[in-house]
Amino acid sequence: MSRQLTVSTLSTSGTNMRPMALAALIAIVLFSASGTSFAQEWREFVSKEDLFAANFPSDPIVMPIVWETEYGVSLPGRVYTVKQGPSSYSMTVVDYNSVKDILTARAATCPPGLERCNGDTAFSGPGYWKNDVRGAMIYAAFRMMKRDVKVTYYMWNYLGQGVEVNELQLLNNADKSRTFASIYMHHNRLYVMEATVPGNYPPPGLFQQSIVLFETDGTRANHGHVVFNGAEIEPNETYTGRGGGRTEGQPQD
Repeated sequence: MSRQLTVSTLSTSGTNMRPMALAALIAIVLFSASGTSFAQEWREFVSKEDLFAANFPSDPIVMPIVWETEYGVSLPGRVYTVKQGPSSYSMTVVDYNSVKDILTARAATCPPGLERCNGDTAFSGPGYWKNDVRGAMIYAAFRMMKRDVKVTYYMWNYLGQGVEVNELQLLNNADKSRTFASIYMHHNRLYVMEATVPGNYPPPGLFQQSIVLFETDGTRANHGHVVFNGAEIEPNETYTGRGGGRTEGQPQD
């Protein structure tokens, strides 16, 4: 990559441009023009297994993990990590598609009539599996907030591909470094994109703005509108209503 970087070169990721992102990109341009080799090493990495692409300073190390969901399901996942000097860049990917079967089976062993198990109220599903899937992004953000950090920014946004995203900025109390995180959920697959840099470094826009998500056939996701993973109400869900009466179908106002 040439040192003659431009904003147009750096904005090919599909994320909508916004003031925070533009400031990050300008900082990268200035940092790259200073004579360092920082930007020259960066290149796109593609994971066919986890259906994403992102810029990393080198090929990431891939480590298996076990991710504990909010409702107690242990899911296999992978973390893609690169360390460059005092900075680190990672992508954590967890497939939530097995949560429905696991929590439904677990609910079958509950005592009869236990609301959390039968899932008859609040559109939660047996074992609250729908809550687990629908709340995965918020739960991932909550896990970060429990660290020794100060939350300096938290917002909702979306990729140009139409996938919603939660964005966080954290100040790490121990060393005053900063963490920038973007959390996505696409086809029940959770993506936690995280970069930590020293406090006097520019925002890691070259990493954060590079995310691309793919469909299972390998094509680039392009929904044409904003999609909310798992937010739809299924036609066969049971509605209990405020008075506890049960009707089938869509909830009524």
